[in-house]
Amino acid sequence: MHRKSALLALAAGVLVAFGAGSAFAQKQTLKMAYWAGPSHHMVQTQEAWAKTVLEASGGNLVIEIDKAPLAKPDGQYDVVKNGVRDLAWHVPGYTAGRFDLFQGPELPFLCPNSTVCSSVLWKWYAKHNLAAKEFTDATLVTAFTTGPFGVHLAKPARTLEEIRALKMRVAGASVPVAKALGWSVATLPATEAYESLQRGVVDGTVFPWEAINSFRLNELAKFHLEIPGGLLTATFMIVGNTKAIDKLTPENKAALMKASGATGSALFGKYWDAADERGRADAKKRNHAIETIVPAELDKWRPLLQVTTDEWIKKAKAKGEDGQKLLDDLKQMIKAASN
Repeated sequence: MHRKSALLALAAGVLVAFGAGSAFAQKQTLKMAYWAGPSHHMVQTQEAWAKTVLEASGGNLVIEIDKAPLAKPDGQYDVVKNGVRDLAWHVPGYTAGRFDLFQGPELPFLCPNSTVCSSVLWKWYAKHNLAAKEFTDATLVTAFTTGPFGVHLAKPARTLEEIRALKMRVAGASVPVAKALGWSVATLPATEAYESLQRGVVDGTVFPWEAINSFRLNELAKFHLEIPGGLLTATFMIVGNTKAIDKLTPENKAALMKASGATGSALFGKYWDAADERGRADAKKRNHAIETIVPAELDKWRPLLQVTTDEWIKKAKAKGEDGQKLLDDLKQMIKAASN
């Protein structure tokens, strides 16, 4: 009897010692939505990020990325908010009015590259505690930006007047920019850029360089106009379903956060810049015409685009923030990070 009791006590001790370890080592999975298509570089980038989460968790937290789009680009946030998926790569420009503060870095001429602006976006947004106002029904996991947007055309155009004679595909953050410049536009998601160019519905589009490869536009757009600091920059987020994240063990949640935030922003920025470099290199290899807008011409664009900055400042004020102060700090942080 005493021997049996001793064995039971020993077994209980083992359970105490290893039961916690079992909880610590609990394997969990987060399902992640995806929208861009198999040729987009974000396929590899999201997988690279998921690998860092897996490593941070000691192999216990798996991010399972969808193999095909579950919803259109503008539906990604709702997929997460409604619990259909645990995580998603979302473009805030496709849900106008929801993330006005988050979209501050999208303004013209601000961002030299994704590495700088992705890291600054996360730090700036956290510094001013802006997520508390804009993420009330989901959790911001990490944030990043594209590289600077240029103009990519099926026919040559170098001036504002020449581009105004064309039809341009725009979407999200590029819509107000195009309107400010007086362009004739077709508002279509990025996934329809190739078909709209191929069919002659549009003559050009605005994108960072990576899109030239990701959406196969290098087959159709052979004239490229670069703008220092970008005509704009698009902001992106990895957003999570709050309930799904809260269901993670403390250890797995800590691992997710460790690989996200500023660390995730740096990873996405690095990969995006590498994709931009590949896109530009491919255009050069195909002997495309690549030009930088001349300063005198850019001086005609700047005053027209001031309205986009003014509008953002108004939107920030409507959310109870000093928009000019936020923008000044953002510019200072970008400048410091660029040096």
